[in-house]
Amino acid sequence: MAISDISFWRASMFGEKDLRQVLYGELTRMKKEVQSWLADDLLRTSQTEIVDHLVQKYSVPCPVLDREGIQQLPVGEEIVVVPDIAGRPHERQLTVLQIAVPFHGEARVFLLKPSRHSMRDWYTTVAENELRIRWSGPPGDIDAARRRFEEELEAVEKHLGWARELIDPHNAELGALSIRLLAERRAKLLADRGMEAALGFPVRQRQGAPLHAVPVNRPRITPRPRPDGSGPYRPEPELSVGDYEAAIRVIVLFRNGLERSLPTAAKMGEEDIRNQLLFTLNTHFEGQAAGEVFNGHGKTDILIRVDDRNIFIADCKNWKGPKAITKALDEQLLGRYLVWRDSKAALLLFIREGNPGEVIRKAADCIGRHPLCKEKLPSKEDGRHDFVFASAQDDGREIRLAFLPFVLPSAPPSGP
Repeated sequence: MAISDISFWRASMFGEKDLRQVLYGELTRMKKEVQSWLADDLLRTSQTEIVDHLVQKYSVPCPVLDREGIQQLPVGEEIVVVPDIAGRPHERQLTVLQIAVPFHGEARVFLLKPSRHSMRDWYTTVAENELRIRWSGPPGDIDAARRRFEEELEAVEKHLGWARELIDPHNAELGALSIRLLAERRAKLLADRGMEAALGFPVRQRQGAPLHAVPVNRPRITPRPRPDGSGPYRPEPELSVGDYEAAIRVIVLFRNGLERSLPTAAKMGEEDIRNQLLFTLNTHFEGQAAGEVFNGHGKTDILIRVDDRNIFIADCKNWKGPKAITKALDEQLLGRYLVWRDSKAALLLFIREGNPGEVIRKAADCIGRHPLCKEKLPSKEDGRHDFVFASAQDDGREIRLAFLPFVLPSAPPSGP
């Protein structure tokens, strides 16, 4: 939260500044922060971490009063001067009662004016973590003191409700807005790096080595040219999200066809399916896909490689329970096959026994509970589940993992 320019000193309750304008200012500040973020740092840092930072920084936690924690302060006194019947000044000694009302949230919200508000005299002041409500009057008038405290509390709660009408939509917008701003900035930076690389001139020394995407607007995957210079910036081929989706789409279409061909699928083992899938992928990616290829510390089932860089890796597994999923992630896909630069992968699960829906749910839950899993993305209609993992070698890098279940027969179906 960054509305720290609002001071408590002599500020009036719900009247210092317009809340809507302050919230708009917070969005403007967030946009400027994304725009001014150092390019190399932004490209190297996990999007999830940046989004979390922005949402936390620019969210406004609307205060919530803790009525159960209200405490009474020691009784006090004050002397006031009032005119008597003849108009002469007369001193009166009054009793002063105060209660302290703790709250949770951003204290300065109490000083901001919601779109709806009432004109009234306030007997409440704001401290960092509590409100203080004051009453002064003749000794013994306890009913008047209670009325004052209750009226003030009700008025504060009402104004907080009006403030929440603006704050809740603001907070809800931050996640999607920060993702969009980051995507636009990243796209701009990567396009700039692509232009820089395409010119072919040596690039002056620059810190960091950000990636740029390899666009595939035809079946063949072709990386953009690299500059011949010796500077640290060498754009690395990376499967863009669109190309990644294209590869996944090929696999999904292959799977759907296989699931419809029950007699054929029943006769095929894991290796047979993988080889047939490789053949299908190569009809789209012109020989760039291979199987049983050494990468990292083992042989990966499916790998698409461009210019000596792995841009897509998939592992095939038969369902043998949740432990097999964990083992596949720990010992193979994440632990052995993926190296530091790999960023996109898929886990293909062959299900030949059990209830398919229950198996898919258990497998997806197991993947989502993995210690390196940072986020589970919305599921797709084709039974696919997507996850974002932290790299085992560098938690600042992210790996996009697609989980694709294949529901296959365990034996050829019997005749009619």
